Amino acid sequence: MSQLIGKILEFTDEHGMLPNGGVLLICVSGGADSMCLLEVMRHISYERDFGIAVAHYNHELRGDESDRDETFVMLICEHHGVPFYSGRGDVSTYAKKGGLSIEEAARDMRYEFFFDTADKIGALKIATAHNMNDNSETMIINLARGAGTNGMSGIPPFRGNVIRPLLRTTRTEILDFINERDIPFVEDSTNVLEVHTRNKVRHNLIPLMESINPRFCEAASTASQLFRADEEFISDIAELFIHDCCTGLTTNATDLAVLPFSVSSRVIRKLYVMGTQEENLNTFPAESKRPNSLSYNHVLDVLALCSGDNPSAGISLPGMTVYREYDRVIFDAEQKPDDNEFAPIYPTVGHSSIILSLGLKITCKLTQYDDNISKATLNSNFASFLFKSLDICGKIAVRPRREGDSIRLSAGSGTKTLKKLFIDKKIPARKRSLVPVISDDEGVLGIYGIGTGDRAVPELGDSVIQIDFEEI
Repeated sequence: MSQLIGKILEFTDEHGMLPNGGVLLICVSGGADSMCLLEVMRHISYERDFGIAVAHYNHELRGDESDRDETFVMLICEHHGVPFYSGRGDVSTYAKKGGLSIEEAARDMRYEFFFDTADKIGALKIATAHNMNDNSETMIINLARGAGTNGMSGIPPFRGNVIRPLLRTTRTEILDFINERDIPFVEDSTNVLEVHTRNKVRHNLIPLMESINPRFCEAASTASQLFRADEEFISDIAELFIHDCCTGLTTNATDLAVLPFSVSSRVIRKLYVMGTQEENLNTFPAESKRPNSLSYNHVLDVLALCSGDNPSAGISLPGMTVYREYDRVIFDAEQKPDDNEFAPIYPTVGHSSIILSLGLKITCKLTQYDDNISKATLNSNFASFLFKSLDICGKIAVRPRREGDSIRLSAGSGTKTLKKLFIDKKIPARKRSLVPVISDDEGVLGIYGIGTGDRAVPELGDSVIQIDFEEI
């Protein structure tokens, strides 16, 4: 066994990467890195008794050269008796339709093919050829974008069932291995073009860093492991807060605001992803889909919302609304509009009506207020109401509140606008238009769950209209 194969085997064992039997799907472009990965995994598979298969994706970006690469990988697989699966797609068109860069579109389409292939053949793991130099380039790119510890952790050794066996291997080691074993590979002509960000970093910044420290990529690898350890520790603290202090996507605004920023920022990002990310639909995690993320300023906006004085404030994030309900902060991916209302209904004696959006059944009947109707009928949660028939003006309606609505509660607290009353009762602004108001042509008679007004109050012997609310 060569020194490089031994080193890679030690690394993969450290992280438990390799499948225990079954099939490993190897992503092979035909370049030096992926051809090295194929050769190494061929040897290790004999020792560890798992099968291998190869997946190649033709991005159709380099014309005949793209087809040449596909044919090259297919012939190599035929030579070694390795199952070969290929896919292709029009990356340029996909990028234009999705508003993506060519690099992003190619990555999305490539990984979608890898996952589909793995699912089709029952592969337990997917192996890519990312190496130590790729990791250094990623860290520099992420630094330029203002990344925190997560971004500075670089490329993870594995994510879900996607593994990177060469991640602790330098590009120099890979080329030495290729040359020693006379392993053929193809060159991507676009790798020398300084059009893409990664090529600019590879050809300019990495050599500059290596002029300062010849072992820069190894140093960056060590740094990425330290960043990852810190990230995992702080992330675990954030997870603990979510477990202990969050109900779904809701938590106490003050509790979140007073956390150390390193923790609160992660709680916010995690709640955001929980609210906007779809459930995994594939056997493999959606590596091809860039995770939903928030900018630094987005996080600051949420924290300002939590610590602000407005108990009904809200802000918009990509694909989500975050809003306050007094002491709570809610991450709402459904983004329900603030003016969501239900349609008014007009109860008639002897009939029932349903407000489906509120989950309420409303029954109206005519009766007489006597000793058989005790005050227990008017229960403390104000779900039953009695109004003197002769004092009703026009039609009774059950409707959302209107601008200028007011009521003098029979408890004798003075006349208040419904807006002021709802604030006093700490009813969130977004829910105030969902509170049923009972009214006639003269104004408000009562409010479901809050109280009855001092108008149309019956006395013994009066004919009354009884309105009952029942949850359904």
